Formats: sequence, C-alpha cells, structure tokens
Amino acid sequence: MAHTPFRAEVLTPTGELFSGEVQQVSTRTVAGEIGILAKHVPLLGRLEPAELRVTLPNDGEVKRWVQTGGYLQVAQDGSVLLLVDHAFPVEEYDRSKVEADLREAEERLAGTEKGTEAHRLALAGKRRADALVRVGDALAQR
Repeated sequence: MAHTPFRAEVLTPTGELFSGEVQQVSTRTVAGEIGILAKHVPLLGRLEPAELRVTLPNDGEVKRWVQTGGYLQVAQDGSVLLLVDHAFPVEEYDRSKVEADLREAEERLAGTEKGTEAHRLALAGKRRADALVRVGDALAQR
C-alpha cells in the first residue's frame, strides 16, 4: 500500500546522509520502536543505537543504516529531521569489530573510579557498545 510522501533528512556531524521524499521512516527512540508516516504529530525524541530504515516512495526501496544515537524531530509541517551521532550502511556492520569495541569499553570502565567524569564517559561508551551488539543480534534475525 502506497503512503503519502513527505520530506526527511538524516544528518551526521560529517554531513548529509540522506535528504528527500520518503513514505516511511522507522527507527528506535528511548521510548521504543517508531514508524513515521505522513502527517505524523509533531514529536521530539532521543535516538538509541538501532537500525534506521527509510522507505522511498514509488518503488518502496528501503535504505538501511545502523545509527549510534542522536535526535529525531517531526515538525509541524510533517517533515522529519534525524540528527544522528554516527551512521553507517547495514552491510558494513562488523560483529567482530563491535565485540572488540565492547571489550575495550569494558576495560576502560574497569580502569575508572566510580563517581568521576571518566567513569561516566566510560559507562556511556560501554552502554553504546552493548547496544550495538544488540543491533547486530536484531539484524541477524532479519
């Protein structure tokens, strides 16, 4: 079933990842999975590490990336803006690299003192690495 197209942009700190008309945006926020269609109510949300899917109008092609976090805005006019910390194509997901990053994050966390800024940052890094492992598990099930 075709949906009404709307404008979406996906931006990273290094530049534009995607900009154009879409029929659906699907991703994960801290509140859970979300699918956005045309005329969605205005919304502001924080993104979690997850798969980001953008469905194009007409042929229904789906562009897929792994996002590491960021923010999502659905504006009054129905356009969608995703400000993503980092994203890469799903095809580039490397389980061994993600697991190595997790081990490194665990070591960094173990070497910090609780209550310090270094501990807070190391904990955030470990949570991100844990989440990317879960993203890989979800991708493997598709």
